[in-house]
Amino acid sequence: MELEKLPIVEFEAPVLEIITETPTTKTLVFNLDSVEFNFCPGQYVMLQVPYQGEVLKRAYSIANSPTKKGVLELTIKRTPNGRASVVLTEQVKVGDTFRIKGPYGKFVWLPEISKSIVLIGAGSGIVPLMCMLRYIRDKKLSDVNAILLYSNTHYEEIIYRQELEEMNGSNIKVVHTLTRSFPEGWKGYTGRINEEMIKREVGDLMNNLYYLCGPPSFVDNMNSILESLGVERERIKKEKYE
Repeated sequence: MELEKLPIVEFEAPVLEIITETPTTKTLVFNLDSVEFNFCPGQYVMLQVPYQGEVLKRAYSIANSPTKKGVLELTIKRTPNGRASVVLTEQVKVGDTFRIKGPYGKFVWLPEISKSIVLIGAGSGIVPLMCMLRYIRDKKLSDVNAILLYSNTHYEEIIYRQELEEMNGSNIKVVHTLTRSFPEGWKGYTGRINEEMIKREVGDLMNNLYYLCGPPSFVDNMNSILESLGVERERIKKEKYE
């Protein structure tokens, strides 16, 4: 089905709040009080980041639900050799203003697309998936069934950890795995998301729409696993984070 195209707008917005999510990840909350900005869960914006006399343009998925008006939340993980991500996670102050343009992207979920979704993410690949989950929660879409399989290296790096725990309930199921280290008494999975984990946690594999987001190798690997399990290609949507 074709989604209506929302108008792309360009605007300037100040940082209202900075939330520390993990040791390497922050959420920047922009004030959009004076901007008419609409988007679908899963879309992204282009952010202009001033850096040593040049302007870097970076794509960031929107973290907040479209139901949350007057703000735009972007969750940004510092990457080892990143330039923009270092500025955004270490140097930005409340009140700093940025130029933003969007929304973009076809990695979109709305209830009319599918009532049964499986979200598979790694690291900051959670961001567009979290937007979808927040939308389900905020709109009280009890007829939608969502399963999140979320992979991180370490417990401390689980973005939105507390909120995901609170979401884990009747029609949203949250499953964690840690690949490098895990705290004592860890009850979740360890190691990478694999065929066994998907079969066990998803159950009926064929009737869902799948949304994969994370580093390119992760997305390709998950896609291969799903296809090997017999999931049709048209039921798999992908977003890769470089």
